[in-house]
Amino acid sequence: MGKKYKFLIYRNSGDGTAHYERFEIPTFEGASILDALFYIQDYNDSSLAFRYACRGAICGSCGMTIDKVPLLACRTQISTVKTAKKPINLPEFKFGDHSDWDPENEILIEPLPNMTVLKDLVVDMGLFWNFYREVKPFFERELNDNAPESTQSPSQMKIIEHLVYCILCGLCWACPISKINPNYLGPAQLAKAERFISDSRISKEKQNIIVSRVQKEEGVPACEKYFVCNRVCPKGVRPGTAIKDIRDNWKK
Repeated sequence: MGKKYKFLIYRNSGDGTAHYERFEIPTFEGASILDALFYIQDYNDSSLAFRYACRGAICGSCGMTIDKVPLLACRTQISTVKTAKKPINLPEFKFGDHSDWDPENEILIEPLPNMTVLKDLVVDMGLFWNFYREVKPFFERELNDNAPESTQSPSQMKIIEHLVYCILCGLCWACPISKINPNYLGPAQLAKAERFISDSRISKEKQNIIVSRVQKEEGVPACEKYFVCNRVCPKGVRPGTAIKDIRDNWKK
């Protein structure tokens, strides 16, 4: 028999009990972790639950913890999991007992940290979206005949361009504050706020409204500058830096 990829996958039926199961799949060139999960679901266990949508690192649906690093399954190649440079100083994510894991030969797959597991690799992102709606990070503008369009120069766009790339995948909720403070708005939410605060098309009045939403105790002040969010963000948004910018530029 040829070489096979080996996986140790977190399983949870949603009733509070958890365990890990081993799977093997044939090796094939260019396979991603998401491809492996499809194979396991098709040929080994159809009950394995995980999220996905675009398969192209655009939707942010397939976030999970792979070998103790929050990653997008669709853009993580199986062949590079063991050799890829890992972010430094990540918290220790604990989901269950996997003391028999062989880190040299098995890829460990677990759900995203700091969220309630619904089933297997699927987490409840209800709080994530509730806090997103609370921040209200979206463009609001009254159109009129005198100003039917909102224009922006390339240089103005450049200021917010990296923030626009956020795909709301939830990887940044690996932040230690999200674990200990269930009311913390979260790195993605605050980065989205900064994206609109810094938008040249937003009036000073609306900037102040957004700032007031995120300057409350469970918003920007709750961030303790771990910058885990910067290190795990798959799109280079640097949420921690965005939070720092709000703190530095918009004093209470």
